[in-house]
Amino acid sequence: MNRFVVIAGLVLASSALLAPRLKVEPEGAAHVARPAKASPWSKDAPASARGADAGPVEIARDGQGQFHLEVDVGGEPVRFLVDTGADVVALTEDDAERLGLRPDPSAYRPMLQTASGTGMAAPVEIDRLTIGGRELSSVEAVVVPDLPVSLLGQSALRRLGSVTLQGDRLIITG
Repeated sequence: MNRFVVIAGLVLASSALLAPRLKVEPEGAAHVARPAKASPWSKDAPASARGADAGPVEIARDGQGQFHLEVDVGGEPVRFLVDTGADVVALTEDDAERLGLRPDPSAYRPMLQTASGTGMAAPVEIDRLTIGGRELSSVEAVVVPDLPVSLLGQSALRRLGSVTLQGDRLIITG
């Protein structure tokens, strides 16, 4: 009997928690179907949406074992270090200033976990970023004080496709 009371209580509690999330529409209500947004990287997207030069991007390892890439950010060239371990694109204050991204000083807050502890950053959004003919819009980024080089992180890399290492070359394919 106690088991029945416990199970009934769990069912009632679950129902109470889930009920506000359920959306019930009156019978006969019109359902408007919205067309799905096609990814500009899908094979069915027109070539103009994908970019005329959307082939793989190959980056050679430099003398320090790192992969640097010049990226068009809103029409301005910016040199990035490809950092697959960074969650978001991180801009130096100089690069952000050059791009017209000037966060208010009060926007800086502890939000980065680095090898030396928690780092300060200010969230920004990059309107347009072009890599190898692939154009990304509304890219999440942060501005980081004292960052020596801008980092191309996962907020851009995951939207580009796969990132693989082949010998001394980093290859980004979409």
